[in-house]
Amino acid sequence: MRVFQVLLLTLLLYLPSMAAMPPPVHFRLHDEAALPVARQCEQVWRDHGADLARALVPAGVVVDTVHCLVLPSKQFQQYFAGRLPDWGVGVALSPGKLIALDHERLPTVGPGPEAVFLHEMTHALLFQAAGEARLPTWLHEGAAMRASGEWRFTDTVNVILEGHLPSLASLDGPFPRGAGSAQRAYRTSLLAVNWLESQHGPGAVARVVAEARRRGDFRQGFIAATGELPEDFASRFAGSMRLRFGWVLLLFRWPTLFVIMALLFSVGAIRKIVINRRSYREEDEEDQEDA
Repeated sequence: MRVFQVLLLTLLLYLPSMAAMPPPVHFRLHDEAALPVARQCEQVWRDHGADLARALVPAGVVVDTVHCLVLPSKQFQQYFAGRLPDWGVGVALSPGKLIALDHERLPTVGPGPEAVFLHEMTHALLFQAAGEARLPTWLHEGAAMRASGEWRFTDTVNVILEGHLPSLASLDGPFPRGAGSAQRAYRTSLLAVNWLESQHGPGAVARVVAEARRRGDFRQGFIAATGELPEDFASRFAGSMRLRFGWVLLLFRWPTLFVIMALLFSVGAIRKIVINRRSYREEDEEDQEDA
């Protein structure tokens, strides 16, 4: 009995460290031209893989090897045509044991090899970490963008100026294929994941994934991890975004902007009239003194 207790204690102490272990990545190159991209991705995985695994994979869950195909554009399109929009340069396939990168188009499309690789590895980890539970696309994409750092100040400006954000319910399944709509969906997803972490504390995504895996259902897992219904969270998120960005959007929409411009023009015109009258008055006083 005592031996069993010692073994159990050892296992419990070991389980948290298992979540910190990043899965091995096996790079499969189509040709030598893919080698520089593979080396960049290999290095970024050595630097950030453990942190990413700790942030997403529940304790005790062992993730399998992920195979990364590094392909030229022709082969990438042959394998994944129809699965991705025209601008797609990376893909992760369920159940999270295969990702692929288009190494020829990576330098010109997307934020760079390292960011795209981390984005797709996030999907791979989430697929494996969630088990039989299907996570909504907004959680997948928001977590992937958060992990890969694919966000700039200009993206926030675009979110503001584009107006109404899509609902999280509309981002449960496949994203729009059009570039503009897709970018709006990606940005909204990142805002939602950031808001989830701000509302329910650091590690909220990992807790949701862990509970979803345990129950085999995202909805039940979300309730267990956060204490609220997914639809209530989505409603509160939408209200928060309207409160946060609505006044700026109102400011820059054309009718409001026209009124503001008209007011500024009027103020400028009145100021010019006052300055001119003051100048004329000073000239009259000078003429009277000379006389």
